[in-house]
Order: sequence, then structure tokens, then C-alpha cells
Amino acid sequence: MRKPEAVIFDMDGVLVDSEPIHYEIENRLFNQLGITVPDDVHRNYLGTSADFMYADLKSRFGLPGTVNELIQFGETFTCDYFWQLQVLNLNEGVLSLLKELKLAGMKLAVATSSSPEVAKILLDRCEITSYFDAIVTTSEAGKSKPAPHVYLLAAQKIGMVPSNCIVFEDSPNGLSAAKGAGMFCIAMQPNCALDLSKADFLIGTFSGFRLERLLEIFNSKH
Repeated sequence: MRKPEAVIFDMDGVLVDSEPIHYEIENRLFNQLGITVPDDVHRNYLGTSADFMYADLKSRFGLPGTVNELIQFGETFTCDYFWQLQVLNLNEGVLSLLKELKLAGMKLAVATSSSPEVAKILLDRCEITSYFDAIVTTSEAGKSKPAPHVYLLAAQKIGMVPSNCIVFEDSPNGLSAAKGAGMFCIAMQPNCALDLSKADFLIGTFSGFRLERLLEIFNSKH
């Protein structure tokens, strides 16, 4: 049986139950910027980086200021919001899976579209930073998902070839990035709101999800 050597996680919505919070933060930011963003447009930003979102918003709505100024405004607002949250939860089953993967000697990484500052806040507050051998952001990789750059850089940082990496994602943009990097991608799909049909496998939750099951899924496709 072939054994994968590394697991790379998206952060928001996969490790941390933060997607609804990001959605709320962005709606508040849009209000402060004086714009109304339709839901179908807002959903297109899921899994992308701040530079992608603000460049698109500036183009659509003619926002004043530079894209970098808009990014900084949003970054400050987002960091403050997350710091002030009373509760920030891991998704169910995440911690037990991380412990089992680490015990098995697998390399672990995070590949996120959040900024380095937001990633640090979320991972530190959830007390899981120490499980990861690398934490990579799209700003560091140089290109937003759906480009594969962040996953390729994560694999490089942990010394693994992409084909031996399993990715957990929850957005179409992230799924495209993982597959574009040549990685095996398991998509988290708690509901059918997003089209994740191009994933190698779909799961609804990490609850009860064990390493043994992960290896079964990986080898069933190889």
C-alpha cells in the first residue's frame, strides 16, 4: 500500500471554523467602504487572497485609494476583529487527526489565503501552530488561489514532491490550486452550496476521521 508523506491543510473553513466570521467581517468592511456586494460576487472571493478581492472590488466599484491601501485597511480591521472574538473554534475532529498524523511521522503544513498576521492569530489562538512544519500564505507564494503557487511552495518547504501530498480544501479556488499543483485533494463539503465535484474525494466533517481512513481513500485512487 502506497503511503502519502505529507498532509497540507487550508486554514479557514478546514482547520478553523472561521469562514462565517470572515464573511461577517467582509460585509462590515463593505459597509464601511460604502458598497453593496451581491452574494454571488462575494462567494467568488472564497479561498482567495486580499489582493485579489480588493483589486476586483476597486475595479467593480471604483473605490478610492490604492489596492495596497485597501488591503491595509482590511487587514487592520480583520486582525482587530479576530483578537476581540471571545470564542474561536477548531472544526470538530481536527485536533485528534492532527495528533494522529504527527504521531505517524507525517509532515504537516498550512497553505492559506489569509495574511501571515491573520494566520498567526487564528492558529495561535486555537493552539495548533506547533503541529505544522510550515505555514505558507498566498502573499508569500506570490499568487492567489486558484493558482497552485501556495501549495507548490508548501511542498517545497517541507521537502516533499507534490504527488506524495494530500490536501484538505473547502473552496473551488482552493481545490483548483491543489489539483493544479498535482496533489491529491480531499474536499470538505458540509453542504452542497459549492461545486467541489472535481475533488478526489468528498467528506462532510473530520469527526471520526482517522489516519487509517485517509490512507484507504488515497490508495483507492492510486
